[in-house]
This record gives sequence, structure tokens and C-alpha cells, in this order.
Amino acid sequence: MTAQPVTHRADVAIAGGGPVGLTLALALARRGYEVALADGAPPPDKAKPDTRAYFIAHGCWRIFRALGIEDQLLPLAEPVTEVEAEGRVGGISFIAEECSEPALGYMIEAGALASVLYKAVSAEASVKLISGAHILSASFDDPCGVLTLADGAIAAPLVVGCDGRNSLVRRSAGLRFEGHDYEAAAISTTVKLARPHNGAARQIFLPHGPMAVLPLPDDHANLIWTESALVARALAELDERGFELELAKKAGNFLADAKLAGPRVTFPIGLYIAERFDAHRVALAGDAAHVIHPLAGQGLNLGLKDVAALVDVIAEAGHAGLDIGAASALAPYTAWRRADVAATAAAMEGFARTFTSALPVRLAAGAAMAVAGMIPPVRKLFAREAGGDLGELPSLMAR
Repeated sequence: MTAQPVTHRADVAIAGGGPVGLTLALALARRGYEVALADGAPPPDKAKPDTRAYFIAHGCWRIFRALGIEDQLLPLAEPVTEVEAEGRVGGISFIAEECSEPALGYMIEAGALASVLYKAVSAEASVKLISGAHILSASFDDPCGVLTLADGAIAAPLVVGCDGRNSLVRRSAGLRFEGHDYEAAAISTTVKLARPHNGAARQIFLPHGPMAVLPLPDDHANLIWTESALVARALAELDERGFELELAKKAGNFLADAKLAGPRVTFPIGLYIAERFDAHRVALAGDAAHVIHPLAGQGLNLGLKDVAALVDVIAEAGHAGLDIGAASALAPYTAWRRADVAATAAAMEGFARTFTSALPVRLAAGAAMAVAGMIPPVRKLFAREAGGDLGELPSLMAR
């Protein structure tokens, strides 16, 4: 096969134009790097409506503030001022004031976030944004890595895979992705609440998995309902009235009289972490590097932390005059990020296993959660963890 001619040269080539890839492109451009981003999806204004929603912890929200797009995002977002989690017996709650912030974070619909990020990246002269790109392969030779597209190629000293859990970049680099599926799936949809949510994100642990109700503007909410894969698929195929009846039966008073207000999307649940987040001429970020249980809404937050850390690692190597794609320059990235990801994944694994165990275990866990909720320092620790504000923070996340 004849290699495609190089049609784009950049300092950094990014595969994947989701929120992680777009945020990375914008952050690197603001640091003076030439970036080329290839994404298989069309631009947001030509894509199918995406009614998923994200919780952005306040520590990660600072990234958007630092990049100058907070003012565009705030009118589209809903502040989360309280988090409540309930077991079969007992629960825990904490409020924004316990972490000295106006909000624990913000809920924003995926389509709204994509539109703002895409517009900001498109306005950067140093970013070449290639939508609808079909990436055929990735290679990581010297002096440049190469993303080969169906109609050309991108060459750069560093290639970053932000291309999801089935990452072509990760597979091409030979980086193992270790973990397991939960044999469960989550249904994500929008519901109209019968009562004001008052900025509270609420979660209940049911025998087959958690159910989360996350606040959106105008007293709508993002519903994340976890069930076995077969049940989730059947629920997604019900008509609207049938789905509402099943939801009322399962949720009871937790979500009384909620009405379906958007399409349903199902996605598999798993726990996977790459053996490393970097190698010679390649780095991984977001779902390409790790996939965790969605029960605490930390998936995108981990990806945004990846972005902030990787930008610092690249900038430090660049300021020192080093090859930013060399393995020695990228090594601090895995050291910085993998431990945090592994700790968060282990916590989510523990919660998921505990609250789907036998009834005595679930009762004990709920009681323990209730006791923890009565201790102010513990509540404050939970609040800071939910806000993504623990550990060594990259410069984009600094207070």
C-alpha cells in the first residue's frame, strides 16, 4: 500500500474531536503550539442531536475559565449545589459550601458543550480542524508520528489519542487496555421533573445498579439508569409511556411523576485502564486511556484532568528545548495521571460491587454511609473529591 502524502504538519496531532480532544486542542493552541485535529464525526451543527449530559466538577470547570470560554458555557449550564446519595438504609449528602465553592460543579448537555468548544477551536488560527475524517492508521516513528487519513496524512512529533474506548491510536501503539465489562448497561435520557430540583444531584443505589438524577436547566434532569444489559436494551425499546411506567415502578418516590423529555441512549459499562498513558511519540487521554463506572459522573472529569496534566508536561518539555514526543519527555504524564485514575476506578468498583451485593452487605454499606455523613470532615472530603479538587493540580486547574 502506498503511503498517503503528508497534507498537514503540526506540533501535535490529535485523533478524536469529543470534549477531551477539543479542550486539548484549544489549550495547546493557547500555549503557542500548532495543532491538527482529526475527528470522524461531522461538525456539531451537522451532527445528530446529542442529549447526553456531563457533570463537570468545579476543579475541572476552572479549565474552561482559564481558556476563556466560561462566559459562553454558563448560560447553558446548571450549577450543582448539593449531592445526595442513598442506600437501602441511610445515605450521605454534602453541599457546595463544604468545599468553599459556589457550586460543586455544573451540568451541561453534550451538544451545548460541543458547540462552544468547536466554535472556540475553529477560531484558533493555529488549529487545523478536520471533521468527518476517516483515520486509517497511526504510526510513531522518528522524527514524527503520522495519522494516515483516507485522503491525506498528518505528521507531528506527538500524536494524542482522544478517540474513545476503542481507540485506534492506543491499539496502534500496542498499549494494553486491561479491565472487564460489568455485564450491565446504562440508559441516559432527559426527564422533566414534577418538582424543582434546586440544584441537587441525587443518586440511589438499587439492587441491579445505581440510578442518578442530575439537574439541568428549567427543572429538567439527566437520568442515568443502570440495569443488566438485557433489561437496559428492553427498556430503551419501550414506547414513551411504557418507559415512564417502568421508571415509576423502579424509582418510586425517588423520582415521582417524571416525564420523558428526550431520546434514550444506552451504553455499556466497564472498567478499563491502559497500562501506560504514553509511549514514544504518543499519549492517550480520556476514554482512550480509561473507562470507569459512571455512577459518580467522573468519566469526563478524569479526561479533562488528563488534558490539563498533558498540557503542563508538553509545555515543560518544550520550554526545556526537548522533543515533546520523546518517551523521556512524556514519562511524567503517566506517573502523574495513572495513579489518580486507578484510585477513582477502584472507588467506583467498590461502590458498584458493594451496592449490588446481597441484602445484608447493602444494608451495612448504607448504614456506614449514613455514619460518614454525620462527620463534617468526612463530608468535606467527599465534597472536595466530587469537585475534582484533590491531589496535585495542573496549572489550568489552579485556584
